[in-house]
This record gives sequence, C-alpha cells and structure tokens, in this order.
Amino acid sequence: MHQTNLVQVTNILYQLIKGTFKDHLVDWVHKYLLQTHSAHDAQCILDDIDHRIAIVAPFTGLRHFPQGRGFKQWTGDDLKVLMKVYIAAIEGHVTVEIIHTFHAFLKFCYIVRKSTISKHTLEQLQDAVSRFHHYHQIFLDTDTISTFSLPRQHSVSHYLQLI
Repeated sequence: MHQTNLVQVTNILYQLIKGTFKDHLVDWVHKYLLQTHSAHDAQCILDDIDHRIAIVAPFTGLRHFPQGRGFKQWTGDDLKVLMKVYIAAIEGHVTVEIIHTFHAFLKFCYIVRKSTISKHTLEQLQDAVSRFHHYHQIFLDTDTISTFSLPRQHSVSHYLQLI
C-alpha cells in the first residue's frame, strides 16, 4: 500500500469508527430500545448497559469507563476501547441480528487495521461488509431508522477499493 493510500485509509477508518460505530450503531441501539420498550424499561436497560461497561474488569491497555457510555468527549482511543466491550454490554438486551451487525462491523474494522492484506484477507473483508449490510436491516425493519442513506456507512462498501 502506498503511503498516500495508508493515510487515506487511516483517516477513513477513524471516520468509520466514529461515524458508523458511535454516531450510528450505538445511537441506533438507544433508539431501538426506545422503539421496542416503554421509556422507563428502555432507560433501565440503558442503565444496565452503562453498568456493564463500567464494571469491565481492569486489563492492561483497556480504558475503564466508570460512567458507562455517557461521556461528552469521545477520543479515537475511547471508541476503540468501547468497541471491545460493547457487544457484551448489549447482549441479552437486543436481538441477535443487532449483535451480528456489531460483530460484522467490528470484524471489518479489525481486518482493515491489519498490517498485511492478502487475497484471503480481502475475501474476509468482503464477507464482513456483506454480513454488516445484511444484518443492519434490523434497524429498518423495527422502524428504528428510516434510511441507510448515510455517507459514512456507504463508504464501508467502497473501502476495498482503497486497499
């Protein structure tokens, strides 16, 4: 990969992590819970998700979030750490399709951060993108969102062309 492409890929990856993960998927889980539960029950579930994030056992290199996901300023490092614990925090509170959506997106993010990309890696990347697009349909089906016409998510489809 040329140095120019590496810079573009790194910048886009940050945009995808912040845009797709935090601004879309995490927000959509919140909306999904409000859509499928009473306001009180949804808040109790969100409080439990925050509690699960807050009680993650200390581990070298893993930032602790004592307040859960509810902090104002998110850094790229914060997002990467939250990505590592978020599936476990929401499991049991959302459908399996939502868990699969997050898993496919995280797989995509981990693959593109590899230092060596082979033909097999590109096939894995395409599979992750396909699974992400298949499973995130749950957010439309539950009326959580009205469209996927979002540039950051659309760029996931074109990521392979940048490598």
